[in-house]
Amino acid sequence: MKEVQEILSLAIPQPAMSDQLQLAEADTVTVPDCLDYSLQRYVYEHPLPVEDVAMVVYQPAKRGQSAAIELRYCVAGSKYCKNPGCTDQVCAEKRKKEECNDKLPSVDMITVRFQPAFIQTLQKGNTSFSLFELQSRKPFVKTIQPCTKSKTVLEQMVHHNYEGILKNIFLQSKALELLLFSSDQFIQNDTDERYGCRFLTQMEDREKIEKARSILLEQLDAPITIRDLARRVAMNECYLKKGFKAMFGTTIYDYFQKERMEKAKGLLYEKGLSVSEVAIMMGYSCISHFSTAFKKHTGLKPCELLLR
Repeated sequence: MKEVQEILSLAIPQPAMSDQLQLAEADTVTVPDCLDYSLQRYVYEHPLPVEDVAMVVYQPAKRGQSAAIELRYCVAGSKYCKNPGCTDQVCAEKRKKEECNDKLPSVDMITVRFQPAFIQTLQKGNTSFSLFELQSRKPFVKTIQPCTKSKTVLEQMVHHNYEGILKNIFLQSKALELLLFSSDQFIQNDTDERYGCRFLTQMEDREKIEKARSILLEQLDAPITIRDLARRVAMNECYLKKGFKAMFGTTIYDYFQKERMEKAKGLLYEKGLSVSEVAIMMGYSCISHFSTAFKKHTGLKPCELLLR
């Protein structure tokens, strides 16, 4: 659910608007030794601005296990029909010129997670390069704009008539196309395609944003303003905010709060410190403010975590 909210916040920036979404269809498929596929289709009645977005999630190889790659997409889908008489849950009237009164616009959220063993088979014997130019051993989440070819494949994955083993074969073939197209965007020497920001073609600018993240992680107990952060890395505030979101898939504030609350959770649950002690250590002068922030991130009040 957390992953859904993360990509949904990029596709529909206004949280109040995303509350209009109603789940109309859901599907999950596991292709053994290959991939896990999930679809969630939402409909909405009132006009809703939806920006097509994709995320590449990479988990580096661990001891005894290969790297894992996950592709997430949130795209505006075809209109969904409430009439149960329509075939394949997609309005049959779309083939006709007249409008169907039962049709509602939709948002398709599709996730494809390639199992580590499958990624390993793809890379066997190929040492010249790796998928997405994975030179780092660190995990990352990057946002990209799904290309036209990817969106065509996604549409095909949502609307098909295959069942059983044929469905597995079909989804596997389409998932490989998505892997090809998204990897191609990374392999190209066009950093604007990779990050969505032309200024990030400069290694120096990317290093500044990496430094900004390091500063945030080093002082989770001492909040820093974006202005001060930009000054410390010698970068324009606007560029820093835009570049940070492009490289890490989230805003500076949300990233800081997430890491801050994760550290607080560790202090409470693993170290056994009191709520007031952790609040002070995290730089909060008001315990209630800390409790509110903690619950927003974890879904629990600090005291509720201690009782577990």
